[in-house]
Amino acid sequence: MRVAVGDIDLAGAERVAAGINGASGVKLDVRDEASWIAALDLAEARHGPLAVLVSNAGIAGTTLPLRETPWDDWKWSREVTLDGTFLGLSHGSRRIVASGAPGHIIATASMAAIAPPPGMSIYAAMKAGVISLCEGLLQEFANLGIGVSVLLPGPVRTKLVESNVSRAPSGVPEVGNLDVFAEMLRNGIDPTLVGTLVADALGTDRFWLFTHPELEHRIDARFAGMKADLHRG
Repeated sequence: MRVAVGDIDLAGAERVAAGINGASGVKLDVRDEASWIAALDLAEARHGPLAVLVSNAGIAGTTLPLRETPWDDWKWSREVTLDGTFLGLSHGSRRIVASGAPGHIIATASMAAIAPPPGMSIYAAMKAGVISLCEGLLQEFANLGIGVSVLLPGPVRTKLVESNVSRAPSGVPEVGNLDVFAEMLRNGIDPTLVGTLVADALGTDRFWLFTHPELEHRIDARFAGMKADLHRG
């Protein structure tokens, strides 16, 4: 792999890239279409045609109850997590298809999209949208030799909350009980394990990527409820 690491924090992207042989960092604001185009142009100029795209940007957003969530908080979550994923999948997929070579697209959703914990309905809604985008893309790529996977992690030790606090736009306060979210992540699994899972999925037909199989009961409970209501008279 010849890797390009994209982030709104270019210095941070370059620090990550420095630990990967031959990698480079590129400036990328996932909310902005022109930024996606420029980042992909630069990545391809440095490393060759795009073969794999991993859409991973996201924020914790607000943990306020839905009835108390300001529009600006919803809008910020949507722009980063859902709009950003759409732009990445849209522009990434057209480049992979144009190359005529096999490829793979992976996007990060969340187990919260299956079973939203209290106070995370906004976050869960955005991640549920990511799942739907990937399911649609899977059908579009059915006969093109391009794989699609969606990652549904449970708690992982990432800087999701720190980024949430440091990157919130003007007018979007730090709201809700982010301490609970942060504690959950501190007790999460090593991100390297997730990276291995994602790398192992490349070139396979594995669509669903789960990091916490012990959370299977949440999936069972959701679909058991759906099936029960489906057959209810």
